[in-house]
Amino acid sequence: MKYTFLSLFLLITFSASAVVESKFGEDSVSCVTNISLYREYVKQKNYDDAITPWRQAYINCPKATKNIYIDGAKIYNYLIKKNKGDKELQKAYLDTLSTIYDNRIANFGKREYVLGLKGSDMIKYSFSDLDLAFGYLKESVDGLQNKSKATALFSYFKAATQKFKAKTFTKSEVLEVYAAVSDYLDYNLNKESKSQRFYVKASENVEKLFVPFATCEDLIAMFDAKYQETPDDMSLIKRIVKVLDKKDCTDASVYFDAATKLHDAEPSALSAYNMGNLSLRKNKSSQAIGFYKQAIEMTEDESEKANSYYGLSGAYFKSGSNSTARSYAYKAIELKPSWGKPYVLIGDIYAASANECGSNSFESAMLYSAAIDKFITAKSKDSSVSDFANKKIASYSKYLPSNEDAFFNGFKEGDTYTVGCWINESTKVRIK
Repeated sequence: MKYTFLSLFLLITFSASAVVESKFGEDSVSCVTNISLYREYVKQKNYDDAITPWRQAYINCPKATKNIYIDGAKIYNYLIKKNKGDKELQKAYLDTLSTIYDNRIANFGKREYVLGLKGSDMIKYSFSDLDLAFGYLKESVDGLQNKSKATALFSYFKAATQKFKAKTFTKSEVLEVYAAVSDYLDYNLNKESKSQRFYVKASENVEKLFVPFATCEDLIAMFDAKYQETPDDMSLIKRIVKVLDKKDCTDASVYFDAATKLHDAEPSALSAYNMGNLSLRKNKSSQAIGFYKQAIEMTEDESEKANSYYGLSGAYFKSGSNSTARSYAYKAIELKPSWGKPYVLIGDIYAASANECGSNSFESAMLYSAAIDKFITAKSKDSSVSDFANKKIASYSKYLPSNEDAFFNGFKEGDTYTVGCWINESTKVRIK
C-alpha cells in the first residue's frame, strides 16, 4: 500500500502528538508552563514560590523531564532546613523527598546512582532512618564502585561511622567500608576530570572521620583475616597494598605477601620499587637489589630511576658492598642533582667504613671528616634534609681525631688530607 503525501504528513503529526502527550501528560501546555515557571524560581533559589508550579508538574507530567526530580530534591531539602523547629514537619518533608527519588528511579532509571543521592540526602539529617540510608548507600557504592559520586562515597563512610556510634556496627565493619571508599576515591583522585575537586574534598572529609579508627593494628588485623580467607582475590590484594601503603602500615607480613603477589601478577616499575623497599626493610638485601634493578629497567622516568638507584645504594650498603653502594648513590645524584638524601647516604657509608680503612686511629677517624663533607653538601643542595644532616654532623663529630693524633701524624686542623682505601677523596682535617 502506498502512502499519499497527505497521509504521511498526518501519520507523522499523529505520532509526534502521541509522544508529546505521553511525555507531557494530557495538558501539555499547562505542563510546559509550570516547568518553565518553577525552573525560573529555582534558578533564583526562590524555592517558596517554586513549590506550587513544581508540584503541578510533578503530579501531572512526571515523565516530562528528569529536572522535575533534581529540582524537587533541592526544594524539599530547602523545606527541611527551613523548618528546623518542627521535627514532625521535617520528617514529612523527608518522606516526600524519599518518594521523589523513588519516582525518579521509576520514570528515569539509574537506580544505583539515584540511591546514592537519596542516601546522601538522608544521612544529612539526624531524624533519618540510619539503617535505610546506609542500605541505599551500600547498594549504590557496591554497584557503581569507581563510578560512584564523591558525595555518595563520603556519605557511605559517614553512615558507617554513625552506625558504629549507634553500636549497630563493629570497628571491623567500619574499616571494611573505609577500605572500599578509600580505594574508589583514590581512583578518582588520580583521574583528570571536571569533578576531581569534589573527590579531593570528599577524601579530606573521609580521612577526618577515619582518625578514631586509623590504627595500623586494626587495619592489619582486618586485612589479614580477609587475606587468609581469599588469598588469591586480586581486588583484595590491590586494596591491601593501597590502603596499608597510604596509612604507612607496611611492616606487616600481610602487606609484604600481598605486594609480592601483586608484583608477580602485574609487574611494574612502581611495584618493583615498592618490593625493593619492603625487602630492604626486612633485611633481605639480595632480594632488594634484584627488585631495584628490575624497577630501573622498567622505567624511562629519570625521577623514578633516581629513586631506585638510591634504593639500590642502600641495599648494597646493607650487604656490605660499600664501594658499589657509593657508585649507585652517585647515579641517583646524576639524575637528581639537588637531592640531598644520596649525599647523606654516602656520608653514612664513609662513616661505616672507618673500621676497615686506615692503618691507625688518625687515618680511621678522618673518614668521619669525609662523611661530614657529604652531610654539609647534602644540606647545601637540599634544605629539606638540613635538620637530619645537622644531627649526623653532631653525632659523627665525636669520632673526629684529637689534636694529639693529628700532631703525631704531621697534620693540624684545617690541613687538606686525602682519605685512602677505596674512597680516595680529599677532605680537611677536623678536630673533635
